[in-house]
Amino acid sequence: MLRRIPGSTFLALAQRGTVVLLVLFCCLGFSRRLTGQTGADKSEPKFSDADIEYFENHIRPLLVEHCLECHGDDPKNIQGGLRLTSRKEMLKGGDNGPAIVHGKPDKSLLISAIEYDDFDMPPDGQLSDGEIAKFREWIRRGAPDPRKPGTASVSKSIDLDEGRKFWAYQPAEPPRIPAIKNVNWPRSDIDRLILARLEKEGLKPVKDADRTRLIRRAYLTLTGLPPTVEEIRRLEQDKRKTEVVFAELIDRLLASRHFGERWGRHWLDVARFAESSGGGRSLMFKDAWRFRDYVIRAYNEDRPFDQFVREQIAGDLLPFESQSQRAQHLVGSGFLALGPTNYEQQDKFLLRMEVIDEQIDTIGRAFMGMTLGCARCHDHKFDPIPTKDYYALVGIFKSTQSLVDGNVSGYVTQTISNEKESREFEAYRKRVAELAKELNVAKKQLAAKTGSSSRPPAKSASIRVSQLAGMVIDNRQAKLVGNWQRSTSVQGFVGAEYLHDRDQSKGENRVVFEPKFERGGIYEVRMSYTPGGNRASNVPVVIDHQDGKATVTINQSKRPPIEGAFVSLGQFRFEADNASQIAVLTKDTDGHVIVDAIQLILVDGKKKKPKSFKVEKRSGSQKAGNREKEHSSIDSALEKKIAELDAKLKKLKQKPPRPLRVAMSVKDSKKIADSAIHIRGAPRNLGEKVPRGFVSVCDPSGTVRELPAETSGRLELANWIASPKHPLTARVYVNRVWRHLFGVGIVASTDNFGVMGRQPSHPELLDHLATEFINNGWSTKQLIRQIMLSRVYQLAVVENPDGNRIDPENRLLWRANRRRLDVEVLRDSILSHSGLIELEAGGLTIRKITQYDLGYQFKTNRRSVYVPAFRNSMLEFFEVFDFPNPNLVSGHRNTSTLPTQALFLLNSPVVIENAKAAAHRLINEKKELSISQKVEYAFIQTLGRSPSQGERQAAIRFVEGRLKQ
Repeated sequence: MLRRIPGSTFLALAQRGTVVLLVLFCCLGFSRRLTGQTGADKSEPKFSDADIEYFENHIRPLLVEHCLECHGDDPKNIQGGLRLTSRKEMLKGGDNGPAIVHGKPDKSLLISAIEYDDFDMPPDGQLSDGEIAKFREWIRRGAPDPRKPGTASVSKSIDLDEGRKFWAYQPAEPPRIPAIKNVNWPRSDIDRLILARLEKEGLKPVKDADRTRLIRRAYLTLTGLPPTVEEIRRLEQDKRKTEVVFAELIDRLLASRHFGERWGRHWLDVARFAESSGGGRSLMFKDAWRFRDYVIRAYNEDRPFDQFVREQIAGDLLPFESQSQRAQHLVGSGFLALGPTNYEQQDKFLLRMEVIDEQIDTIGRAFMGMTLGCARCHDHKFDPIPTKDYYALVGIFKSTQSLVDGNVSGYVTQTISNEKESREFEAYRKRVAELAKELNVAKKQLAAKTGSSSRPPAKSASIRVSQLAGMVIDNRQAKLVGNWQRSTSVQGFVGAEYLHDRDQSKGENRVVFEPKFERGGIYEVRMSYTPGGNRASNVPVVIDHQDGKATVTINQSKRPPIEGAFVSLGQFRFEADNASQIAVLTKDTDGHVIVDAIQLILVDGKKKKPKSFKVEKRSGSQKAGNREKEHSSIDSALEKKIAELDAKLKKLKQKPPRPLRVAMSVKDSKKIADSAIHIRGAPRNLGEKVPRGFVSVCDPSGTVRELPAETSGRLELANWIASPKHPLTARVYVNRVWRHLFGVGIVASTDNFGVMGRQPSHPELLDHLATEFINNGWSTKQLIRQIMLSRVYQLAVVENPDGNRIDPENRLLWRANRRRLDVEVLRDSILSHSGLIELEAGGLTIRKITQYDLGYQFKTNRRSVYVPAFRNSMLEFFEVFDFPNPNLVSGHRNTSTLPTQALFLLNSPVVIENAKAAAHRLINEKKELSISQKVEYAFIQTLGRSPSQGERQAAIRFVEGRLKQ
């Protein structure tokens, strides 16, 4: 996309109306120049690091375990002429043709074989659905595979001493600052290290950027919000040197609370932050927002990064001086609980191991730039990480509780309320329990007098039909129309199960109960259901009775009032042997509709009083007489006591204290134990036990660490990673900071510092920044300030400087990189220009907490960092503009240029609404300006610069033309 908009293009697009004017300018600011792109060579595709890692983590282990015995390199044991030892061999195929068609799983013989369509492979048992899905995804990615023909079966032992010679595992040392020719150019050692490399390659840095561009660059870099026109003009008119003005601006923006919102979002990418679980039906994390606010606060407070690391790995184990500090530590440890997890997995041992693997892989990438997960099934194929090291870490996290077991498992929470709140809540809870106990005793006494029984204990999953009075019709005796899901997830249902409509096919689904009455009369009709936050609040129930039809609406999100199980639909007359129906409908309902059982209780003809829940073992006409006798003998004193206790309990519950605040967290398990190696990564195929420990290659001394027998070892692991002697932690983090300031890291593969990662473009600079960072107390703000005040950061964006030699990829930083605005800055800029942005900080931002995230409706003008981040549902704006995958550590976002992005900006109702608001704002707030001045103002506001002469004339002609219409 052009840096400036040609007049012809502007006029063509402006036919969309004045509503597009400002947003069009804003959109132009987000993109760099479009360049011609040629298709990649299909015969030798270049795969991303993420694609190769996908193969290593998911595909290679499956091939080794299930395929290579018959399709490996052994010429005596190759079945069907097919080798699966490399991508080239798979494309070549065997007797039946190519095994894969890259990018097309449905046309690949490998998929039809493992799905048992044309062949049954592997012959000893079909792969699981999840494993087949991994092969499909791999082929969809183009079948990335780094193996070369003939190397699949080659293995070698890892030489740790040799591995430690790799640059990343060498301790970082302050480099010698080199001599340079142009001694007047540098402002810092950063500049000297950059210039020394440029001079070595015969390159010259370009001129400095002008003040106007530096202002916009600083605002968008540090706060993610554009500067106002007034601020730009004020700084432009400041007569002092640009270096002084820019330094003061940096300090002011670093002190802004918006700094934490911008830079906290960078870390949330790394922390794979999301507010839902992903796997299965993607359960909402209603407490995850606390971690988001914790990260933002940490950046605003400039919390030392080594402390930040400790809090996220072992916050629950850190000492604390106050309740607020303890709460901070516990919220930080939510880092380990935020990963994508299928809590509905019924194999609990497998679920636990999947969570542990995700935690280890995340810690490796986030803090050390190491792909530790690749050593789960075998020694790492590229880096010096033996499988033993992986399972030494498994022991640490196996000794950590991250899950709460259940039919649907959950995450661990810990209380973070202060002492006063805790005391008040505990007193309230105690009083509620006392009243409930008294009420229960009174009810039992009354039940003993009347011969009726109360509802089964709360621990029981279901209520037996035999325990209920009157006529009970369970859902299994009803007529089902449409698609209903049987479930036992929420306890307290009648019979063997209950039904729900999946919150789908509204109007098509219904359930019809057809009671048969032996005796006519007035009956109270009751309906049972299990309540929940995702239940419908407007379920219509139609009762077809002797006197006509009645429709009753039930709110199933609230607890049923009768013994917590039933709600009364009213009293109706029914005749014996006459056809009657009770139908539960789903039309226009606003959540899951629950259908369980219908209870019909004969009401006394005079008092119209329904019968109580009771066990009935007598039958025939004897029942009615006995019931009347029982009712006449009810102890009125007990009834009065029950009513009083019930009233007290209800009144107490109407004004509860503030609920205890909890945070997603982890904690040490009761059982601390080492882990055995899982052969080929299979959780139940166990090998030798490995003592808990760390990654050997990062310990130059090679000392075996003994961890405390009574704790998991996470605190020791956190201290080891956050140590100034660790060769990777500081390097990886300063590289992340550099990447956010320049668009690419010194090590371009920000999450992988291993052999398959990229070599550093300036290794001495990386070590200089790392050692300075540690010496300055691990201060992120000081690191950012140091880099932004360098001359290299303040260079201009110049494509072809005076015919000098250039570095096309700009890896040596002879000029500034043209930067894309990421999606948050793009959206926040549009909202800022329109005046619709809501700058409230922090807090829970999910409008309605439900069980699952699917279909969530986003309606918010909050800053993008506060938009709910779900794994299965995402704001459309985010989907279009390269928001990172929250299932992965994302130190470097994908950057795409697609037609859908331009179409979205031109057609999205949200964008058009903001464009209109921006136009009205300009017109109403700047009435004194002429058309030319308003065009000037609009350009500065949206792009941070004045329009060119051609842009100005085209815009004025367009506006004047619109005014004449």
